[in-house]
Amino acid sequence: MLSVVNVHKNSMLIHVVAGLFALLYAWSISQSAYVKTGIQFISPLLVIITVHLIWLAFCDELKRGFSMIVLTRCAQTAIVLAIVVAISSVITPTPAQANAGELIAAVLGVLFCLAVLAALVAILAFAILLIFKLGRVILRKLRGSNDDGSQTRFYDVASMILVMTVLGIASLEGVTNAFSFATRNSTTATRLINAPVEQVWDTMETATSPQFALPKFLQIFPQPVDVVIDQGTSLGALRQVAFRGREGAGDLTLRVVNRTDDRAVFAVLSDTSPIANWVSHRFITYHVNPVPNGTVLNVTLEFDRELAPSWFFTPLTNVAGYFAMDVLARDVKIRSENRL
Repeated sequence: MLSVVNVHKNSMLIHVVAGLFALLYAWSISQSAYVKTGIQFISPLLVIITVHLIWLAFCDELKRGFSMIVLTRCAQTAIVLAIVVAISSVITPTPAQANAGELIAAVLGVLFCLAVLAALVAILAFAILLIFKLGRVILRKLRGSNDDGSQTRFYDVASMILVMTVLGIASLEGVTNAFSFATRNSTTATRLINAPVEQVWDTMETATSPQFALPKFLQIFPQPVDVVIDQGTSLGALRQVAFRGREGAGDLTLRVVNRTDDRAVFAVLSDTSPIANWVSHRFITYHVNPVPNGTVLNVTLEFDRELAPSWFFTPLTNVAGYFAMDVLARDVKIRSENRL
């Protein structure tokens, strides 16, 4: 039996086994209260590392230098996993088709979340491997010889303990308020509109689903498909927008809570759209400023990030938020200029 194991110890089998265990573990966490924390998005990498360690131990390969072997194979598993899940996500039905049935929407929602998880794990695994490879180079230079200190069992054990400890601590982000980074974020998109302020406000009295192709980046997220309620931009006016995506459908309901000559602030009353799994929308503010060439329109989104780790999801949600606000500003620009 050992000979069979030795034959396959460098094959894709170990990567498949490690990837499957990581996905099964992630699925189990997704059914718990920790679905939005680092336990869901970081600790699967610990599972991959553990499987590779057990595999080397079973093959009697925990020799000097095994730490770099484990980290290299871990990065390979994570990258292959990300590629496979990403391709699977791309060839699935479009968001419109996803709502043909609850089962299809549920499957697509899980697949999309796995794609995000796999991408995060791959980035983290590659970063760890790169850091340790650079560390070996630095140690070699400092010691002035080819012996970089990595060929001792102590170095290997200490390296694995360090990596797993750091990942374990990072996995706790979002579990408690004591270990959570700031979640409040805002992003602003700006457009110059070749129309007077009055014309811009008149245009914003009605909302529409944009009649132009959304940026490719936004097409992976739920998209607005209809304006259910539209009472304009006066104080107290309601606006309800329907969203649809791979994860299902729902509505974003807003009310104008502040209205001046140059500003309209929509506060989010409720959000049943799939986007609520990623961010909690707070306010959308339209601010107009007259300039010689027309009107400068700023559209600002204020929101709370729901997912951890912050280093990954903060820039992701900020970029998505910017593109979404730019779509709103661009829609107002096109409609305002076409009214002239």
